[in-house]
Amino acid sequence: MKKLNTNPCSFKALKKIIIIPSFLISVNLFAQRPATGTWLNVQFPVQLNNKWQIPNDFNYRTLGNSASALQQLYRGGIKYIFDKHWSATAGIAFAFTRTTFTKQTKEFAREFRYWQEVNYKTQLTANLLGQLRLRVEERSFTATNSKAAYHAFRYRIRPQLQQKIYGKWSLFVADEYMEQHAKNKWSFDQNRFMINGIYSFNKYTQLFAGYMWLQWPANSSQHIITVAFQKTILLHAKQ
Repeated sequence: MKKLNTNPCSFKALKKIIIIPSFLISVNLFAQRPATGTWLNVQFPVQLNNKWQIPNDFNYRTLGNSASALQQLYRGGIKYIFDKHWSATAGIAFAFTRTTFTKQTKEFAREFRYWQEVNYKTQLTANLLGQLRLRVEERSFTATNSKAAYHAFRYRIRPQLQQKIYGKWSLFVADEYMEQHAKNKWSFDQNRFMINGIYSFNKYTQLFAGYMWLQWPANSSQHIITVAFQKTILLHAKQ
């Protein structure tokens, strides 16, 4: 009868065969983008006069259901209002994004943007406002421990509707598609479908709360809770 091989080296090799792939699988699953998140946004546009405005936009985006930051972003610029339909804005933005989807990672990638946009809006009915926004961003990313520095151009288009429902309440629906050009290659960046309830305290102060379905490349998606507060600061007489 043949003796069973009890060589310790054989057991060590077997352990490596089992443990290493299991470790790689668990790391890969742990590093996946969270399926949920919360985006908090505060906006303080400064209205200089009837034609000029300085937008200020602060964003805090969480890592999944935790309060830890996945991204922090500030966007500012200068806006010119041509008439009741058309406006154009240009500005800069700074973003700090965690380099992985784990709390243990303390490194944040730094990004600087130039951005420009054109807005068209029109009153479709007495209570329904339609708007189309086109935005271009020139993005510069600094080097991190896992990636070299690089530059990219991102193009965004967002049609949206805002329906007044009752009293101070309105409903906002929008869809934003983004395409990016980086390293001599075009690629789908993301698509955001948004639905929000809006409560208007007055003409210059609004609170937004709602849901966003965010589609990423490779059939990855997220469900995002969004909360935004906007307060327009007037540096001229009220209209």
